[in-house]
This record gives sequence, C-alpha cells and structure tokens, in this order.
Amino acid sequence: MKSYMLVILSVVLGVIGQLFMKKGMLVLGPLSNPDLMTFFHIIFQPWVLCGLISYGMAMILWVAVLGRLDLSYAYPLLSSGYVLVALGSWWMFGDTVSVSRWAGILVISAGVGLTAKK
Repeated sequence: MKSYMLVILSVVLGVIGQLFMKKGMLVLGPLSNPDLMTFFHIIFQPWVLCGLISYGMAMILWVAVLGRLDLSYAYPLLSSGYVLVALGSWWMFGDTVSVSRWAGILVISAGVGLTAKK
C-alpha cells in the first residue's frame, strides 16, 4: 500500500510541476533568442522555480517507487498524470480539451488499468 501512495504522490507532484512551469512561462511569454541569461531568468521565475522543485520532489519519490515495484508495472502508472494535467490545464488556464483529446486520454487510462492488474 505504501508503494502506491508513493506513486500517487509522485504523479501529483509531477503534475503540479508541469502546471507551475506553464504558469511561469505564461508570465514570461514566448522565448526569442534564448541565451544563458535567459536560461537563468526562466529558472528563477517564481512559478517555474516552484515547478522545478515539485518536479524534483516527484523524481525523488519515483526513485523510491523503483526500489519497491517492478518498472514494467510502475511506469505505466505515470500516465495517470495525463488525466490530471488535462483537468488542471482546463481549470488553471482555460485550455480547451476536445472530445478527441479526452478520448485519447480515456484510451491511455484504460491501458493503465490493464497494466496495473497483477
């Protein structure tokens, strides 16, 4: 049971990381001629930085998961993040998620359900 909680927490932190980094890039706007200073400007943008920290925490938890579960079993569980990213981007950014995109996410989720059975 503890392994599954680690997977869930890793997925949630990864999703939060993606949403925060997107928020930060919306604040910064499109990149043009990125150089080293632009790179540091991006990394230290508060939303992006929080996203990177969240992503880093997800990675650390994922390493703990890999020590407990088979990779062929655990890795497909990461794709549950697709559903959460779609919902989060719709909620936070007003993204339009088309019926075909939801259908694709449903197919992926069905695949995850099949692979999650031991």
